[in-house]
Amino acid sequence: MITYVTVVLADIPNPTPVAPPGSEVIVEVVGNAKWGAGMALVLGFFAGLIVWAGGRWVDHHRAGRIGLVMMLCAIAGGLLYGIGWQIIDHFASVK
Repeated sequence: MITYVTVVLADIPNPTPVAPPGSEVIVEVVGNAKWGAGMALVLGFFAGLIVWAGGRWVDHHRAGRIGLVMMLCAIAGGLLYGIGWQIIDHFASVK
């Protein structure tokens, strides 16, 4: 009985994955969102730099601290932006 089940299961073909129709549009939307996120990180860093420099220039320590936090958040976001897909791929892959 077990041999028969093994033979039947061995004969089932393993088809290659095929993208569904319209998936190109989804990939383009994800690419646009990724580009927007990258630009937001760059703009956030430079906005933080401006706030930090402005806070230091007028000797307003809170503004300087807020600018520094903005820059650090942009750097941390950039690191996650760069390695995020690798982490997701690692945990999502079945091996």
